[in-house]
Amino acid sequence: MSSARQIRLDNDLVVIARPNRAARSVAVRLVLEAGAAFDPPGREGTAALVADLLDRGAGSLAGEAIASFFDDLGVAYAASARRDTTEIELRLLSRHLSGVLERVRLIAAEPTFPETEIRREKDQALTAIAERDQDTAAVAEMELHAVLFPPGHPYHHPRLGRRDSVTRIERLDLAAFHRARYRPGGTILSLAGDFDPARVLDLATRVFGSWTGADGRDLGTPGARGGPTASPGRVPIPDPPAPGKAVVVKRSIAGKTQADIAFGFRGLRRLAPDLPAVLVLNSILGEFGLGGRLGKAIRDRAGLAYYAYSHFTAGLGAGPFVVRAGVAPDGVRRAIDLMRRTITQIVRRGVTPSELRDSRQALASSIPRRMETNPEAAAVLADAEFHGLGIDYPERLPGLIGKVTRNDVEDSARTYLTPGRSVLVVAGPAMEKEALS
Repeated sequence: MSSARQIRLDNDLVVIARPNRAARSVAVRLVLEAGAAFDPPGREGTAALVADLLDRGAGSLAGEAIASFFDDLGVAYAASARRDTTEIELRLLSRHLSGVLERVRLIAAEPTFPETEIRREKDQALTAIAERDQDTAAVAEMELHAVLFPPGHPYHHPRLGRRDSVTRIERLDLAAFHRARYRPGGTILSLAGDFDPARVLDLATRVFGSWTGADGRDLGTPGARGGPTASPGRVPIPDPPAPGKAVVVKRSIAGKTQADIAFGFRGLRRLAPDLPAVLVLNSILGEFGLGGRLGKAIRDRAGLAYYAYSHFTAGLGAGPFVVRAGVAPDGVRRAIDLMRRTITQIVRRGVTPSELRDSRQALASSIPRRMETNPEAAAVLADAEFHGLGIDYPERLPGLIGKVTRNDVEDSARTYLTPGRSVLVVAGPAMEKEALS
């Protein structure tokens, strides 16, 4: 039985407390439904800017005072906008928890968005975008999203936005986004570490219970329809149409000596019932050991890749299932052939009993290990609660993985890995597009 305890405040904010007396520290994670998927059209990058500006002034405190407070107490603070969420993460000594939670509430609920800080953060964002647009791996992933998710879809645009969209963002846009998306209802406060859970729940109730904000459930949503497995109470994210044919995109970036390949498919959402089977499939294909079948075929036997692996993103909406590799330009065509061959083999011939056994064991044993550290425990519990899975999900997941059969894995491969409805992106030195087909 999990030692984590959970309460829901009157303002609909959920607090999770998991004690761990092994270390005299605490990890705190505040998760809000305020990610890049909710960026206003034409102002893509707003969520990322809001997250970056939270601690640059809040309530009556200037950014310097907030930074000094955290520095003096040795608090590690970070805030970032992801695809669906914005997450505020802190690590601190347990004796400082009360004062730090007060600051977290102030930062989340009452940022002031000073104009000087906005200008500075926009300049830094534009610098990061310029660097991203010259990074072959980042460009490959970005272009894959742009094709898999059509214009207007919440997952179409890059998380940081683009140069033109960030340039248009003003203080009023940031404040409006904050009012709409930063609210206690649906927010998760997850804590793990050296504390008495009853006292921490009481503390969190006192600090966060007075937070009010627009409920926001009737605001414009980022998609017209969700799916039958949409997270309870969450904004529905529409499933994108799968590509009607295989799509090939080539992005030439001057001065590069390595090519990065992203071979992607429409994947699944977090609450899809076949998620455990896809975890096993992904492990066998491109994650287990030194990269699963992909690593063996492309890196070990052919000696082509600097890296080769697969991954998938499952959130409020169906994210991509992606095969990735970084290779020298003269190895691109061969690496793509091996990617396609490896995927075709797993779709047509299935997986072996030993692959199934080893991957299930590796995945099942990795979940308890993730719960051993306070930051990971806080993150895993917050993620489970955010998606409506319950804080006992980390305990249940190993059992669900253990029940996955070969048929389950092979059905998932046929469902998601369809080369004829895929997107292939190569970013790197100049190369004829026809050579990639």
